[in-house]
Amino acid sequence: MNVTIAPSFVPNPPGRGTLGLLWECLFAYFLCLWTAIHVDACGDWEDKFGWCLLTFFLPEVTLFVATTAYFTAREVREGANEGIRDARQPAPTGLEGSEISVDLALLNPSSMSPQETQHASSCPVSQKIVGPGARWGLTHGYLVEMGALQFKLHQTGQKFLDPDGIRRLAKCNMLPTVRFLNRKIKALQKSDKLAKTLVCIQVSWLVIQAIARRIEMLPVTLLELNTIAQVWITLVLYGVWWYKPQGIAEAIEIDFSQCAQCQKQLDANGITPFVLSDRLSILPKELGSPLSLGFIQIVIAVYITIDALGWTAYFPTDAERILWHVSIGMLAVAVTVFLLLVLILRVYKIDTPHVALFVVLFFEMIGRTLLTIEAFISIRSLPIGAYSTPSLSDFLPHIG
Repeated sequence: MNVTIAPSFVPNPPGRGTLGLLWECLFAYFLCLWTAIHVDACGDWEDKFGWCLLTFFLPEVTLFVATTAYFTAREVREGANEGIRDARQPAPTGLEGSEISVDLALLNPSSMSPQETQHASSCPVSQKIVGPGARWGLTHGYLVEMGALQFKLHQTGQKFLDPDGIRRLAKCNMLPTVRFLNRKIKALQKSDKLAKTLVCIQVSWLVIQAIARRIEMLPVTLLELNTIAQVWITLVLYGVWWYKPQGIAEAIEIDFSQCAQCQKQLDANGITPFVLSDRLSILPKELGSPLSLGFIQIVIAVYITIDALGWTAYFPTDAERILWHVSIGMLAVAVTVFLLLVLILRVYKIDTPHVALFVVLFFEMIGRTLLTIEAFISIRSLPIGAYSTPSLSDFLPHIG
């Protein structure tokens, strides 16, 4: 039996191991994806998992959906703010130091909000859910875009309003107030702040290590580069979806169907034709615009550039090196062709996706899959320097 006593303090072994490298990258991979995806209202974990897979293999598709959602939410916000106005505005009387409050709604009968005494007790007007108030923000626009805010105007299944319908609803002072919506968002949202904090810490550490390794001339593995590229996509999604509520499990329904006075007011303001049965019919004018496609092209170009930093890295075999180079080229060409096809479809106003889009996406998915597979299998044979850790104390601010 070995009875040799160890000292009271034993430091960790120097360097890192294969399992440590794998865990570090896999943790960043999946936690970034899971926290970056904002599913629509009433979406479950299966929907979120599906979006994670799509973002992993075809991130530009998720970026296209995210930018489309952003422009839709912005149009909804602008429509609401165009119609919103305070019920009372100070009007000068000509007498110094005094003023009279005038209800502008009374000056415009076509946009006049009905008297609350004429409403049913369960009516949103009586419950102070709707009415004049503050301007909408992008978060409130996202509620409409993601199907979390629904309007039941009549005894039908049509529950969604387009931006012009939102504007008309605001004009007659029957739009949900910001105070009510903020209270509902706070109660329904399930944003995992702890997970996002862990992601930020892990991502920062991963990037700092990669920079430090470059400075000390230590090799950066293909797995680390591929992980940082994927992290870049999720950070962009964080930014695009910054104001989109996350984890809304149930929709907020504004029910006007039980109030005859509301029905009369809604019909008088011509809102009914703008009610849609399908939320996906609410599409922005900027759908497939050069601005959004250019943004996606820049994001994907950075993604490919990060992977391309491993162009001269060590590969176990020459065949794997060639495969890596071909995959990067295939990915760059496929993404460019995909965005050009989307732009062409928009210019010629073709609503049906062309078969060429799916062919390009298939080759793009193949290229990205090959890059990911090679990134993982390459750790079977790495230079010894890949397991050395840089002296971070030389790069971080410290005293002494």
